[in-house]
Amino acid sequence: MMYYFFMPRLARIVAVELPHHITQRGNYKQVIFRDNSDFKIYLSWMEKYSKKYQLSILVYCLMPNHVHFIAIPHNEDSLAKTFNTTHMRYSQYFNKRMNATGHLWQGRFYSCVLDESHLLTAAKYVERNPVRAGFVKKPWEWPWSSALAHIDSTTKSLIALKDLFEVMDISHSSWQKYLDSEDSNEMVKNIKKSTLSGRPCGSVSFIQELEKQFGRRLSISPRGRPSKK
Repeated sequence: MMYYFFMPRLARIVAVELPHHITQRGNYKQVIFRDNSDFKIYLSWMEKYSKKYQLSILVYCLMPNHVHFIAIPHNEDSLAKTFNTTHMRYSQYFNKRMNATGHLWQGRFYSCVLDESHLLTAAKYVERNPVRAGFVKKPWEWPWSSALAHIDSTTKSLIALKDLFEVMDISHSSWQKYLDSEDSNEMVKNIKKSTLSGRPCGSVSFIQELEKQFGRRLSISPRGRPSKK
């Protein structure tokens, strides 16, 4: 059996004006945020460079040793410029603070394009990270994510967000109930598999449209030899 973490990684696909799930870990899964000031300065740079390079952030969650975002790039280089610049600046800050040298981040960031239905499940997956890790009981109790801002419109997010509910057909109250429900293991597995491989996470027709757009095969090929006709 072949598990998702052995799947070959594609050259990055960036579909302008479509949502993408993005994640990156600390090198060797090391802690990259040691206190509140680390979280805050990272978010300040993410906000600055996402605006500069035209990347609209819908969802985010910062964990002690990795980050998750769902964002819409408005240019082909929006993802790369935003994350590469933010993570370079943060690495310099962190290494100086810790009197350290070397790589803070584990390679380049991972990303995958999402269709509308998978945006809903990916947003839940991102905002429930602290619950799965055992840090909190409710997603909105974690201060370093967009969860509270999404269930309480009076709460100001720590970073400027594009309105998630303009993109997804769901109300604030319905979202809170959905976010508070248990994760689907299959859903989590599919999102991880797509993100780590770089393949789109969506319906067959959605992937076929992207294949036409990019002129590349993006679906998973069946294993083994082609059947004889």
